[in-house]
Amino acid sequence: MVNNENSRFSDYLAIFGSLAYVIMMVGLIMLIPLVLLFFYPEEVYQLPCFAFPGVLAIFLGYLIKLFTPRHSIRNLQRHQGSVIVLLIWFVSILIGAIPFMMSGNYTFTQAIFETTSGFTTTGFTVTNCEESTHMILLYRSILHLFGGVGLILILSSILSNVYGMQLFSAEGHTDRLTPSLIHSARTIMYIYLGSIISGTILYVIFDMPLFDAVNHAISAVATGGFSTKNNSIGYWCAEKIGVANTIGIDITTIVLMLVGSTNFMATLALLRGKARDFFSHSETKVTAFLIALVTPLITVMLLTTGICESVLSAIDNAVFQVVSVITTTGLSTVDAFLPRLGYAAIPILCLMICGGHTGSTAGGVKAGRIALALKSLYYDVRENIQPRRVIQSRGINKFGKRMTITKDDQSQNYTYILIYIFIGLLGTWGLTLNGYGFRDSVFEFFSALGTVGMSIGIVGPEMNNFTMWIFIVGMIIARLEVYIIILALARIGTDIKESISEKRNKKK
Repeated sequence: MVNNENSRFSDYLAIFGSLAYVIMMVGLIMLIPLVLLFFYPEEVYQLPCFAFPGVLAIFLGYLIKLFTPRHSIRNLQRHQGSVIVLLIWFVSILIGAIPFMMSGNYTFTQAIFETTSGFTTTGFTVTNCEESTHMILLYRSILHLFGGVGLILILSSILSNVYGMQLFSAEGHTDRLTPSLIHSARTIMYIYLGSIISGTILYVIFDMPLFDAVNHAISAVATGGFSTKNNSIGYWCAEKIGVANTIGIDITTIVLMLVGSTNFMATLALLRGKARDFFSHSETKVTAFLIALVTPLITVMLLTTGICESVLSAIDNAVFQVVSVITTTGLSTVDAFLPRLGYAAIPILCLMICGGHTGSTAGGVKAGRIALALKSLYYDVRENIQPRRVIQSRGINKFGKRMTITKDDQSQNYTYILIYIFIGLLGTWGLTLNGYGFRDSVFEFFSALGTVGMSIGIVGPEMNNFTMWIFIVGMIIARLEVYIIILALARIGTDIKESISEKRNKKK
């Protein structure tokens, strides 16, 4: 009994030690905006907001690592990886909120809300972008940058060890772009950063200022939604930069959002010239089908409501909004898009729930699960129609290969979707208890749960703390996905029960 207790204590001490790398990483994240002092020296008054907590976080992480050198986990116990992942995200959010609080423009809850929205790439904000400093705006985008591909993936691409790879898998990554998981993590980073750099260059070509270009390229590829302008991408309208540049910015953003929301393995297949594997992939088909289905409806809505005056403008804005929603990015070219939807509200809500691909920066149920559910439904109906003697295999196309669908796959998939919808309705109920209407509550919470970040009017600086915490919980669940949180809490609960039981037995 004593050995088990000591082993458990040693494991949790090792978990605490593993957080040292995360604390140091967040410290470095806070120091990055200081680069802007070379370009905007008038913002030097905000130096303490980033320099002090950044240096202290690095020093604290170093101390933790210094005093826990002998404690390490070579093989994670059952569901222990989920515990570490959960703690890493909680610690990152708590420490990452400090610059917002020190700026004096955010309460504690608002700072946690903004940091959570940044790291989870949701894009909800309580910030007035055009009254904020460049350092705050860049810091928000940097949160998207690191949160987009996952904090664990970034650590795994730096720390080449088995422990890092176990966490890589525990965070929900199943991406094996190469035989080596560490090479897979680094390949994802190359695609991710390469897309951001390419997007920045294109934005500048289309007459967007460099600072805004960098921020929006990060936001689009990370499918985050933070903007440097209150009107988002819609700020760069034809009246300001010309029709050609406006369309160029819109198309660039659409492409970047699609890249960010596409499974990195599928993206790599396309880059390697395997177009057939890419377009036959089930998630690609689902995404393309939904975009083609909903875009004409939104185009008609934009024309009939007078939001857009020409067909070309309506098509441009419709494609942008549909892609922004299904990729869970939340950038917009139409002011107050969700409140003006009317009869197009249900299709947009369905896109929010669907989300992007598995193994991407996007949120939502994920197109892979939707594809599996639709295939399963098709096979169930087919079997009920055909004679019982006919037995046919069930399969789904993944990256150009037909994968067999088992009954367990179907059951687990249906269970996840039901749990997701249940959590969405539970959050909706919480918002209605706070006095918001059902329709607004449904859209706003599913926007948080899908990490979309488009607001129907609830999210804003005037929100009370109770409302903000509902969204914070929803965004964390959305980013880590339901099972990781359930498994982590189950593991912690089991360890607590076993520890109490061992202490009682020891007294006897």
